[in-house]
Amino acid sequence: MRKFTVLLFTVLFSVSSFAGMIYVPSNSTDNAKASVAPVAQTEAKKMSKGKLFMKVFKSKFEKLFAKGKKYGDKSKIAAALLCFFLGNLGVHDFYLGNKRNGFIKLGLTILGIVLMVVGFASVTATETVTLPALAIIGYIVLLGVGIWALIDFVRILTGSYEPVDGSYTD
Repeated sequence: MRKFTVLLFTVLFSVSSFAGMIYVPSNSTDNAKASVAPVAQTEAKKMSKGKLFMKVFKSKFEKLFAKGKKYGDKSKIAAALLCFFLGNLGVHDFYLGNKRNGFIKLGLTILGIVLMVVGFASVTATETVTLPALAIIGYIVLLGVGIWALIDFVRILTGSYEPVDGSYTD
């Protein structure tokens, strides 16, 4: 249902935004009244109104839903800053479109924090001097996620870690 709604709004927006640009006057010598874009004006003499509309609509629709790379979507600086400050939470992965890695990092971070809290709470509850095994495991999990985020930070800066749907703007 959501894809259909997006498609419907796209069609309505495209039709309404190109309504004035596709007007081809019947008298091609009357350039003062023509509101055709300069590129489409030369083709307007060769094509009918319907064909011109379909050509413009098709090119805009293909650009909007192109399967190839979309340039200009994500900033490398923003991704690097998100990775540096919020890397353990996987925020940079969500920003770059890697939702799976983002959920894994977020889950491991929450798991590490919970293990550390439970480990330290069990040590203080028993009042004995023991090695908090759960806290150590939680610390190791958090350390591993931190190293993973640091590697992602270096990869973002070198350009080897790009967004899923394209490349960086800068």
